[in-house]
Amino acid sequence: MQIGGKLQAKLGVRWRINMISTICLHRIHEHLTDVPTAYHELRMTIQLDNLLQKLIDLNHYNVENNYKTLVTFDDGWKDVLLIPEDFFLQYNTLQPVIFLTDAQIRGDLNPLPLHKLYSWMNLNDIKIDDLIKLSISRNDLKDLREDDQHSNLSNLINEVSLKDEYLNYSDIKYLRSNDWIIASHGPEHSDLRFIEDGELIQLLSKSLSLLKENNIKAWIAWPEGRWDDRISKIAKDLGFTKQFGLIEELRKGSNLDVELRKLW
Repeated sequence: MQIGGKLQAKLGVRWRINMISTICLHRIHEHLTDVPTAYHELRMTIQLDNLLQKLIDLNHYNVENNYKTLVTFDDGWKDVLLIPEDFFLQYNTLQPVIFLTDAQIRGDLNPLPLHKLYSWMNLNDIKIDDLIKLSISRNDLKDLREDDQHSNLSNLINEVSLKDEYLNYSDIKYLRSNDWIIASHGPEHSDLRFIEDGELIQLLSKSLSLLKENNIKAWIAWPEGRWDDRISKIAKDLGFTKQFGLIEELRKGSNLDVELRKLW
């Protein structure tokens, strides 16, 4: 990762600041076989020692330049427990954040649709490029509501259980005791731009109530990093105090209330 110099100057002020202030991760592995092959193909996993060194380097940069960074993790994977317990206490310009869906906050450890797909692919030695031969499109699935994603996949693949790979209540309690922030990854893991105002207001209002009940920050990372100015305004008006998207995701709005995270 290069921060500063000519590259930084070319990225624009908003992108430059957010490269340092917000980063996004999904899976962490020690060995290649620790996570399904699809996560490697999609660059959604990072080797533990590599991650720790990158974070140490970033902390050093932050100390020199008086910056702080939110180190965010999506989807509630138990992989984060590979990070040494005192790591973020030692490198304290880095603030860890876990984004969980409403179901995960309630303790529902049923797999998210794409997670189920990737695990099934791994069991059957199927690569990302093979999906088209099976009439499966990741992009088409992402355009569906979460229940419809499950329904479509149930016609094609066997059920899999990933409950031992997700953070449970005890894990979350442990992370919170070490000053990790827990926040929302939305009422469901789908492209919320496709939901009309009335229903979205109801869903996000229920999400906020769930966050308050569990003493969780009213922050939201939009699922898939997809958002537009309409849903961002709805979230802000309802009371979400921070919103996060992804720099790399093209389907995003222009509202400066949404902080763009850099994928690692």
